[in-house]
Amino acid sequence: MKDIHQISRRNFLKMGIAGLLSIPFVSCKNNRLLKSKPNIVVIFADDVGLGDIGFYHKQRTGKTPVIPTPHIDKMISEGMRFNDAHAPNSLCAPSRFSMLTGNYSYRNEKPFGVWLHWNDPGIEPKYTTSARIAKQGGYATSFFGKWGCGGQLREKATGKILNQESIKVEDYRQLYKAATYFGFDYALELPQGIQGGPFAFYENSQWMPLKKSSQLQWIGPEQHRLSDGKKDYYGAIGDSNWDPAQVGPILASKAVMYIKKQTANNPNQPFFMHYCTQAVHAPHTPPKELDGIPIAGSTPAAQGDMVHELDTQIGMIIKCLKETGAYKNTLFILTSDNGGLPPTPALAKAGHDSSNGLRDYKGSIYEGGDRVPFIAVWPNVIKPAAESNEPIVTHDIVATIAAITHQKVSHDVVKDSLNLLPLFYGDPKAEGHEVILQQSHLGPCYAIRRNEWKLILLAPNKKNVKKLKPIALFNLKNNPFEDEKYNEINNEQYQGVVSKLMEEYMELRETGKATVSNTISAAG
Repeated sequence: MKDIHQISRRNFLKMGIAGLLSIPFVSCKNNRLLKSKPNIVVIFADDVGLGDIGFYHKQRTGKTPVIPTPHIDKMISEGMRFNDAHAPNSLCAPSRFSMLTGNYSYRNEKPFGVWLHWNDPGIEPKYTTSARIAKQGGYATSFFGKWGCGGQLREKATGKILNQESIKVEDYRQLYKAATYFGFDYALELPQGIQGGPFAFYENSQWMPLKKSSQLQWIGPEQHRLSDGKKDYYGAIGDSNWDPAQVGPILASKAVMYIKKQTANNPNQPFFMHYCTQAVHAPHTPPKELDGIPIAGSTPAAQGDMVHELDTQIGMIIKCLKETGAYKNTLFILTSDNGGLPPTPALAKAGHDSSNGLRDYKGSIYEGGDRVPFIAVWPNVIKPAAESNEPIVTHDIVATIAAITHQKVSHDVVKDSLNLLPLFYGDPKAEGHEVILQQSHLGPCYAIRRNEWKLILLAPNKKNVKKLKPIALFNLKNNPFEDEKYNEINNEQYQGVVSKLMEEYMELRETGKATVSNTISAAG
């Protein structure tokens, strides 16, 4: 990648405006491979950092991992790991918007996330979704797990859109503007995941009773187990038989059932599965066992048990793909919505660090806040045990899906997503993002990174980006852990870097320009 001092001001500011004319590198061989249209399975974990993965823990410490992740480790040995992958945000809701649309969350009217199921997701009318793109390409599409992108509740008799104050218990029987609305043929969703109400499953937008005796009722903290030992969090409407320890097992078993049904009934139709786990978000309520494997108590803390559960869920899905014969033609990706959680005292004592030595954790503007695992396996396409140090963003999945499914999407619709196929293929000329933008609700802070330089900006509040104050400049090549001793923000030698990065950030925010030049065009 180019050095920042070798880029002219004009080119520096117009990076990423190449539009639809940019064609991703695809060799003749890979063109033929793409004509088969592989299945695509994306596992989108919750609050999982690099250090939560056994491979990275052992690489950092040289010791046996505190948390067993055999299935994820096997993915690394059979596929490609991206060591410089970033979530588009250090918090889950805004990252989920980006993962669906391929756009940074600042392009949404609610840039810090649409958290509640009575708020509009902000996807329409400007943007599309990965599911709609895949569906247009002939794919069966499915969603499992945490939605986290808002929606609507309506009064049954009148269809009136309800706000928080006017919602009644019976209004929770059906969701509107949720996963099925945005392109998923089938959806089993948790509107706010495991941590927020309604504490219930919705199948194709309809409440799915967990048992025949289930009723919608108030679920208190004793039942949903959201307590930190000092205070109990709010209750919410939910299924009377709600048990947070069974959320993961239900999701995994339903995903397995879907794959079996899809491959049996429609063997010639490729499918796209967007699987959003409940793990590792609080409450940390691991099941006793999953797929015959003991989970609860398998690590020094329940938080670690949830990582083990995540790995086991992945193992169940991969096993099903292999048993049905679908695995050999499946692109299988694991990543996370943001960085990992601070380890509990027991995990820390055992030597576990979810950030893998990086500075800080989930929610932070520092690398530990949004550096995440990104592992891709694609038999006979991605070479085993491959790795990439190119900077990518998890929402690059959107442009990659468009390329795989032969769909053209305008830069006006998908502005920040990079087609990863050249990197998957091992093209030596392939590069990651020229520029990466980051965001944290803490401060709030923003960051822009170009090559090795990362500039952190402090905002007066969440609504004001015109009075940003540069507070840190790190050279991530020389200072990957963002040690304040080497914060160059006041170093006269690098004031030109600060000015250029600040100018570029403001240019991108004020004009709404795309941040990538290699977006989407048909790959076949």
